[in-house]
Parts: sequence; structure tokens; C-alpha cells
Amino acid sequence: MGPLGGQRTTRSGEAWGHHLLEVRNLTRDYALPRESLLAPPAVLQALKGVSLQVTAGRSMGIVGESGSGKSTLARLVMALERPTSGQVLLEGRDLHALAPAELRRARRDFQMVFQDPYGSLDPRRPVWRTVAEPAAALEHASRALQRERAAAMLTAVGLRLDALDKYPHEFSGGQRQRIAIARALITQPRLIVADEAVSALDVSVQAQVLNLMADLRDAHGVTFLFISHDLAVVSHLCQDVAVMQGGRIVEHGPVRQVLGAPSHPYTRTLLAAVPEMVVPA
Repeated sequence: MGPLGGQRTTRSGEAWGHHLLEVRNLTRDYALPRESLLAPPAVLQALKGVSLQVTAGRSMGIVGESGSGKSTLARLVMALERPTSGQVLLEGRDLHALAPAELRRARRDFQMVFQDPYGSLDPRRPVWRTVAEPAAALEHASRALQRERAAAMLTAVGLRLDALDKYPHEFSGGQRQRIAIARALITQPRLIVADEAVSALDVSVQAQVLNLMADLRDAHGVTFLFISHDLAVVSHLCQDVAVMQGGRIVEHGPVRQVLGAPSHPYTRTLLAAVPEMVVPA
């Protein structure tokens, strides 16, 4: 249901269904060590002309083996690295063309959940300060207001308010990932990039976190770009999927189409390694 019970909209008030994120012909080269002083510089091309569109209010999975370029794509979408060429457009704005101050302000609209729920949380800070940090960096809010917002986010991800003054080591892996999701939500972003966000969790805990993400998507219009090597996880959360191999997207489309009736041999190979996977109808 949308915010007013009628047409579903994003936080900016636009109808679901438009392209929130567009990646256009993205390449990323990394210089490798020279074999000798006289040898020409070697280059690793991690991304080779990647293009995709992510629809507002839907979840897009990016799947492929290690080294396929998934995490490089995530870093470029988050503007943590610059592309060699190509564009990343969020709501029509080219993130890599923004001035540093403009990019800082734009980060309100896109946040990230990392793979390691413990390593991504500051062990020296109480949870409320960690959760409030992204919003605090963007606006001058009182300590009391920051704490109030952190409490609201922790409640939204199913944690008790007594978590506010605890520290990361006092929580399980699944609870820590909920804290990381609360931190990503605090700026009310349009897009959350989740890079292998459940791979470090036990299977039963994975299901809980994935259900939480699906609930947030459906209730609040959060759009997820979900990076994973696990096709079963992607089929659980995502409506759309893109398959990456060797820095390129080799197949993309609705999950039921790509994973239910794959057309590319590489996709079929990935599926063959996941016995008895249930693809949504």
C-alpha cells in the first residue's frame, strides 16, 4: 500500500515505475603492476560497458561469481570510486559529475549496507550514535533529535529501544545487520545498495533479514540494488535480476523470466549449482 493508500509513490512523491537509477555504459579499469620497468602498463578491466535501469519501488538483484564485477559496480553506484567512463544517474543526476558538496547532499538519497555486519559498525560507539551518523553528517540536529530518530529506525527494523545504548558486540549477527539497515534508512533514502548483505549470516537469520528488506520495500517504497552470488537469496527478495560475467551483463529481466527460463549458458550454469531452487511464479 502506498503512503495514502492509493497510487504507490516514492519519497519524492513520484509514481513507482520510473527509472530511479540508470547506469550507462560504465567501465572501470585498474592499473596492474608492470612486469618490468620497460613493459607497458597492464590494465584489468573490471567493468566493460555495463548498462542497466532500476525501477523505483522494485528490487534489482546483481548476480555472478566472484570476480564478475558485482562489487565494483556497487562501489561505482555509491560513488565510492570513479568510473573510467560512463555515467551513474540517480533521479537523472549524474553522481560522478557532481561537485563534492553536491555529492555529500545527494548521499541522503542513496545508502549502503555492507557484507560484514560487525566490521561495518563502530565498536566504540553506542548503537544510537552509529544509526544516527549518516543523518548527523548531513544536517545539524540536536543530540536529542538524533537519538529520537535512531529510536524510530531501530523500531522500524524490529529492535527494542533498549538497544539504543548498547554496543555492537552485544548483538547477534542478524541483529547487527538490522542495525546496519536502520543506519541506512535514517536519511530516508530512495535507494539502498546491499553488497552481499546476508552472506555472513546463518540461513535462518538470512531469511529474517531478507523478509525485513522486503517489508521495507513494500511499506516505504525503498528501492534495493542487491548484490549477491546466491541466486536463491535474489529470487526471494528481488523482482528483477541482472547476471554478470567477466565485467559484463550477459542477461537481465524479471526474476521469473531469467531464473525460470534462462537464455544465456552462463545463467544456466549458475542455476545448475543451486538444486531445487524455487523461482517465484
